[in-house]
Amino acid sequence: MAKTHPLAKCPARMTETALAQLATISPAAAYVRTMATDSGRRTMAAAIATAACVLAPGAIPAPTGRGRGGNAGERFAAACRLPWHQLTVARLGELRAELLRAKFAPATVNKVLAAVRGVLEQAWRQGLVDVETLERAKDSMCAVKAVTTVRGRHLSRLELARILAACAKDKSLAGARDGAAIALLAIGLRRAEVASVRMEDYERASGRLLVRGKGNKERVVFLTNGSRDAVEAWLACRGNAPGGLLAQVNRHGRMVPGGVTAQAVYAVLRRRACSVEVPCTPHDLRRTFAGEALSAGVDVATVQAIMGHSSPATTARYDRRPDDTRRRAMEAVPIPYTRA
Repeated sequence: MAKTHPLAKCPARMTETALAQLATISPAAAYVRTMATDSGRRTMAAAIATAACVLAPGAIPAPTGRGRGGNAGERFAAACRLPWHQLTVARLGELRAELLRAKFAPATVNKVLAAVRGVLEQAWRQGLVDVETLERAKDSMCAVKAVTTVRGRHLSRLELARILAACAKDKSLAGARDGAAIALLAIGLRRAEVASVRMEDYERASGRLLVRGKGNKERVVFLTNGSRDAVEAWLACRGNAPGGLLAQVNRHGRMVPGGVTAQAVYAVLRRRACSVEVPCTPHDLRRTFAGEALSAGVDVATVQAIMGHSSPATTARYDRRPDDTRRRAMEAVPIPYTRA
């Protein structure tokens, strides 16, 4: 590769400008640029880097660090150097098999394969791959079918109450802000959705909240009971000024301009949950809401709409009722074991 090649000067942290420049010469960068959200771009860039590690061993730097301190941008830039349009159908078929042999989870394998299919489609749009090769390549990377259970745990009502009580006992601005953030997580919002909620999205009179989810899909939820109380307690401190519903609070306990990030929402929950010794993640609160709603008799279609799932099958995975039914069935059959 020539030293003057623009890919040789890619920064370790991928910026919009660098990604736009890469997109003119790399189908991998062009595909990532089609993602509507920053989280989607990061996810697909990481998936492309994973595929590149398998397809070209040694060509991609080993992952180091996490988040802003990691080398995700450098790994993706290295993956963009690969001649994706020259991959053979046989090699792409081997990619699927090698990912499975490496014990990647089925969801991860499908994500990586989807990313490679997207890269090849971009290569076709750039005239680097003919349509027949594209279709044969896509056929060789069929999705992995697997039935998996939802990871994580469901919180008890007492555990959730303890976390929220820890926020309520903190009379600072951070305590009120954290209580609102965790209350929004507890009604099924993703942490990125919590971070992106704006004051204009909330109707205080009705409790109606407009949520922008994955792929910029909009849905409406309602704040009721404790979730509304927590948000209103925060707004009594924040005021009604336009902008992000949640705000940054500095170490001196003062609000500063600018909203919060999804990572900040994660840190808020982690800090408050650790203070009361309740192990959980933001998605644990989301699955807890879905499980509680289904157990309360709310139909799957309604819970699907509240959660923002694209398929009712995804919502059904959060249903705890089949486990309860199986447990009762097992208890109905006695096992005649007596310890000597």
